[in-house]
Amino acid sequence: MTDTHAAISAEIPDLPQGPWPVLGEGVWGTMHDLGDGSVLKLVRRNGGLGTGESKHYREVTALGFLQQIEGVRLPRLVAAGRFSNPYGFSGPPLAGWLRLEKLDGQPVDEGGIYALRGEERERLGEEIGAALAHFHRAGEALAAEAVKLGSPALRSISEAMTRINDPSLRVRLENLKEMIAGEDAQHVFLHGDVNFSNLLAARGQRPALVDFAEAGVGFAEEDFRHFDNPGPLRDAIFRSYAAVSGRQIDEMRFRMGIAVNAAVSLALGSNAGHPREGMRRVSFLDEALRRAGIED
Repeated sequence: MTDTHAAISAEIPDLPQGPWPVLGEGVWGTMHDLGDGSVLKLVRRNGGLGTGESKHYREVTALGFLQQIEGVRLPRLVAAGRFSNPYGFSGPPLAGWLRLEKLDGQPVDEGGIYALRGEERERLGEEIGAALAHFHRAGEALAAEAVKLGSPALRSISEAMTRINDPSLRVRLENLKEMIAGEDAQHVFLHGDVNFSNLLAARGQRPALVDFAEAGVGFAEEDFRHFDNPGPLRDAIFRSYAAVSGRQIDEMRFRMGIAVNAAVSLALGSNAGHPREGMRRVSFLDEALRRAGIED
């Protein structure tokens, strides 16, 4: 075992002998296959927007609630904890860890989606829409108890504004927060970050939802904010969601979610890439806010 594995094993009980292959790596940490039907998720203290400690808390708390849900493929939480010394490892400081059930499937390959035949792409979209409908319907009963996790949309705007200095954009984002907070819509338990990398596809099974670090409570359309690109796949997701849930996607609430996503994209990329990319992100946010009804 490496020194890092040895240090981790000293703090986490009952880990199997390594090595533990890396299943995936993101901004906030790594996922390791422990080889016994479970995975180990290591959460860094620093990454994108927010803090690793808050993301660790939300995911552990959310998974605790979600153990009550049936009929939706979700990872079972085996154990979790915080590290006594975040700097006791070679590499970025770590906030905490989660040991999770390993689910069948692979993350949906966004690039590979468009290589699928039309009927395969539509079938995938229908499966994703149905999975989200089942998740939201099952999570309605949890919304009141899980309200302490907050609104993913309101939290994302506040975090994005820590890196957005333009006064006019800040005023418009405050208006967006007011619109979202004042929206009269049924609240459900939300995943908070439904993108293709957080959906596991396995033949013969419903798509699984993973990574609940942005979970919370709000209106259902908040969970569609990553599906801003129009096309047959999004149409299939929306069509299937409406058919299974019996509830149509509200276009204005969906546009609010797109504006939230645009604000996060601008904040994350504000100091990276060519200046032209920054201008593109500002234009994207400006247009998204306009489409949500928030003018200059």
